[in-house]
Amino acid sequence: MALLDLDETLLHTYRDTNHEQEVDYVIYAKDGDSCLLAGRLRPGVIEFLTWAASSFEVVVWTAGREDYARMARDCLDPENKLITHMLTRNSCIRMRSGLTREVLYIKDLCALGRDLSKTFLVDNTPHAASLNLSNLIPIEAYVGGKSDTELLELRRFLENSLVRLTDRKDDMRIVLYRQFNLKKRLRERVGNWKQQQLLKEQ
Repeated sequence: MALLDLDETLLHTYRDTNHEQEVDYVIYAKDGDSCLLAGRLRPGVIEFLTWAASSFEVVVWTAGREDYARMARDCLDPENKLITHMLTRNSCIRMRSGLTREVLYIKDLCALGRDLSKTFLVDNTPHAASLNLSNLIPIEAYVGGKSDTELLELRRFLENSLVRLTDRKDDMRIVLYRQFNLKKRLRERVGNWKQQQLLKEQ
C-alpha cells in the first residue's frame, strides 16, 4: 500500500485574494467564513499517481477536513481511477505538542488493517508518522516551485525497491532502512520542525 500525504507532498494550497500568482486550481472552501483557496500541483503528480496506481493500492491521507479532501481528489483524480481511498483528519490521532501546545495529527498505519511489511507512507512532516517511523519515506515540502523533481526521484526509488521486494521478498521497512539513514534524517527533521514551531510562537 502507498500512503501519500496531501498538503506539501502532492500539492500546495494557500489563501489567495489578489490572484497575482500562477495557479493550477482555485476553489471556495468553507472554514468559518467562505474564503478563496488556490494552489499548485506538484510537478509530475498526475504521472506519479498514474504509475503508482498500477503498482500499489494508493491511499491519500490528509490532516485536512473532508470537504478539502474532496476538492483535492477532484483535482488529482477527477475520474476516481487512481486513488483507492481518501482519509482525512477524522482518521488521525489528535495530539497536542508538549513543546508548542500545537495540535498535531498522527497517522497510525496499524489502524488500517494492512500488511505493514508492504506499506509505506510518503510525508513531509515527520511527526505524522511518529507511530510507524519504519514505514516513512520523508519527502521535501512542496511550496509551489516549477523545478521540483521529488516525485520523479521517489518513483525511481520505488521502482528499484519493487525489484528487490519481488526478488527477495523483503520487508519494505528493511528496504527503507537500507536506503536512508532514516533515524539520523528523522532526528534532523524533527529538530528542524521543533525549531520552526518555536520561531512561529515568538
